[in-house]
Amino acid sequence: MNYSEFMKAVDEKLSDMSEVEKTEWIHNMARTTNENQRIIFLNSLTKKQEYCLEISIKKEIKELEDWCRKVKDAEIYFECSGYEEYGDGYWDSDYTYEYSDIFEIGKELSRVFQILEGLLFQKEYQQAAALYDVLCSIPFSALDSDIEEWSELELEELVEEKLVTLDLKRIALNMMYAKYQVTEGEERAVTLYRYLSWDMCKNIKVEELFTVGPEELKGIDGFMEDWISFLKNTNGDQAGGLLSEACIYQGGISRLCEVAREAWERHPVLYHHACKYLLHEKKEVECIKLAMEAISVLPEKLLIRGNIADLAAKAAVQLEDTDIINQCYEAAFYSQSTLYHYLRLFELSDYQNIADRAVKYAKTLPENSMWEEYHKNKQMMVNSISKEHKMLLRFFNGEFDYIYEECKKDRITLGWSSNFKGTVVPLFILLLYKNKKITKAGQRLIDGIEYRLGSTEDYRQSFTDQFLGWKEKVVLRNEQYEKYIGWLKEEIDKRTEAVVGGNHRKSYYKAAALITALGETLESNGKLHGRMVTIEHYKKMHPRKRAFKAEFEQFNEE
Repeated sequence: MNYSEFMKAVDEKLSDMSEVEKTEWIHNMARTTNENQRIIFLNSLTKKQEYCLEISIKKEIKELEDWCRKVKDAEIYFECSGYEEYGDGYWDSDYTYEYSDIFEIGKELSRVFQILEGLLFQKEYQQAAALYDVLCSIPFSALDSDIEEWSELELEELVEEKLVTLDLKRIALNMMYAKYQVTEGEERAVTLYRYLSWDMCKNIKVEELFTVGPEELKGIDGFMEDWISFLKNTNGDQAGGLLSEACIYQGGISRLCEVAREAWERHPVLYHHACKYLLHEKKEVECIKLAMEAISVLPEKLLIRGNIADLAAKAAVQLEDTDIINQCYEAAFYSQSTLYHYLRLFELSDYQNIADRAVKYAKTLPENSMWEEYHKNKQMMVNSISKEHKMLLRFFNGEFDYIYEECKKDRITLGWSSNFKGTVVPLFILLLYKNKKITKAGQRLIDGIEYRLGSTEDYRQSFTDQFLGWKEKVVLRNEQYEKYIGWLKEEIDKRTEAVVGGNHRKSYYKAAALITALGETLESNGKLHGRMVTIEHYKKMHPRKRAFKAEFEQFNEE
């Protein structure tokens, strides 16, 4: 229940109560109020509050302004000293600072924000707004006396360093409340948007602003319309998220869908939020209808279009709508050409032609993604994939000979974790393995592939199934098997010699996994005791490497 719905329900309840009942209710609320909240409660019963502090707040304002000037001019500051803190790894280190508060800034800050809250509850909004703005944005200086260098700390950093204990969310809401009271129209929207971009205001919903302060804010409905209008014309992910939230508050899912149709060029994410909302509410038909509309109007290159297609596909699966599933699977790949989306195409009836067209399309995509350009506007990110990813798609498209020839040119035997060969060699081993059950060694290879691909946890759960489903559709000729298995033996020989012969103990398990999986592949293709023979061969090659030989035990099948 949002604020608007809640207050409407409260007003309805109050209208049904008699004056006596209201008085009894207020009396009971007062009786159960915590001791530290009693002054605030008492103040709420008066038009002009007089009990916030024992001394007059106005007398404090001049001193407060003077203190802020001293902070700004670094007349008062923190002292600090730094040292390098080392971790477990060779390169793991971090420069750490320890601070001392010689001017008791933290203590004064706590008092200052109490004064400001008192000022707010006396309804001195103009002064409160101005002082909140200064105190929440002022940098606090820190002097490293060892090297005579200055640095600056933001308010939230003071809290993180435990130099002061403050409720930053409460302070932020008070600041926004005061600013709301002294501004209107576009100025109000611009200022509140600026505040919400600050770190201390992260995760605050505009709706929460309506629940603080000494009196109910006026003109909320008009403000929300101004807010929506402002956000519709403001670029960025923050604006998109706030706009979605504002639409739901102001008119529910119908308003969000309406604004999505109006503002998709600047905020395509609204379609995504709306589809996600509908899917969560189990309104699959409406979700699909809206998603297909979005897919038809959004540029194909937008990544967010792929996310929307995924949501529609989930809804279609629930409804067992094969036609929509097919359309969404294809749309998702053409907007987000990931391996996950590509392998999903093999679930379709005409997968051969569809997958082949998809790879041809992927070859045309740009390889250099300008991530920095979209740092604050990810909803406008466009589809691009690396050269390595294109090669990977060609592998799964059955272009094995091409990949084989390309990898033969690569002489690297170490550093496979960041090298394409480190992905392809395990893939070829798994491809040639004929049994359906994945062994422990095979699973270790799959885990390594997923890690190199940067797969999310959700995708990792489905990659094995996708791989096995794809593999069932692959047909290899005998001469291909002989060619690839011979090359794999050579590569694993070189890899093992580089790792084990080079005493790279932390990578022994990687070599052991490759060797075990190679032996299992040979055995699955008819070589008698292929697994055992292969493992023993490499153990004899390195008879004095006990740690290496011990790594094979983890791959024993129970």
